[in-house]
Amino acid sequence: MSPKPQTFYVVLYPCFQLLDLAGPLDILNILSQKEEHGGSNISLKFVSESTAPVPTKAILPKGVDYAYSFPETGGRATNTAFNQYLTPDITYGELLQKVESGEEHVDVLLIPGGAGSRMQRKHQDGRISHVCEDLLLWLPKIAPHVRTAILTVCTGSHLLAQAGLLDGRRATTNMLRYDIVVPQRPQVKWAKGARWIRSDGGDAKKAGAKDDLEIWSSAGISAGMDLTLAFVAEYFGGVEESRSIAKSLEYDWSEPKEGEICKFYGRYFGVE
Repeated sequence: MSPKPQTFYVVLYPCFQLLDLAGPLDILNILSQKEEHGGSNISLKFVSESTAPVPTKAILPKGVDYAYSFPETGGRATNTAFNQYLTPDITYGELLQKVESGEEHVDVLLIPGGAGSRMQRKHQDGRISHVCEDLLLWLPKIAPHVRTAILTVCTGSHLLAQAGLLDGRRATTNMLRYDIVVPQRPQVKWAKGARWIRSDGGDAKKAGAKDDLEIWSSAGISAGMDLTLAFVAEYFGGVEESRSIAKSLEYDWSEPKEGEICKFYGRYFGVE
């Protein structure tokens, strides 16, 4: 079994998909209570462009000079009365500085998907920027310092692809957005219909990467739970540990294999 990672960092950005995080984090919450497989040694921090609370909806911070825009839809109504916020522990810049100085270490970086992964900011001066602009610039800088793996859920892989970190690698993404995401980054070896993908060191070398960083990606939203259970099985106690956690969650885990085409996608998306 591979060495056990300890430090988990989760990326937050406006309009992230809550279940992309909530599912994996509750699996890790249960793991963190288990001493026998090193789960009690894991830690968690949220990282974002600032330490201001981050909404799951497209809610503008006060005093900004921009408005949100969804270029594919021409706009979207937001029910601001129903929203959740998560509060970051550290900024992108602060974490990078601490990692470069050796003060902190990043074993696992988890990136959720969500509408924010494709949302724009329209500034008053006419400039248009990506909502995740700072994240996209930061990812290539932090990636060499990640000691175990980067995990992406849903369109989190689209963000990683936009940052150029999936070129030549195998990956998957949200099936509802597959035909939109894939043409934007054809350099990635997209696996249609796969519940989750593990791009390991061998895959990285084939892609011409200078390191053997593992990148795990899942399909849409709930698939992040399958990815996380597979990750726990690899690094913390094997498949029996993951089965125990799934039972605790009353989650009907079908144990999809890496790269295996999920029957659900065949039924609803015509994937064979």
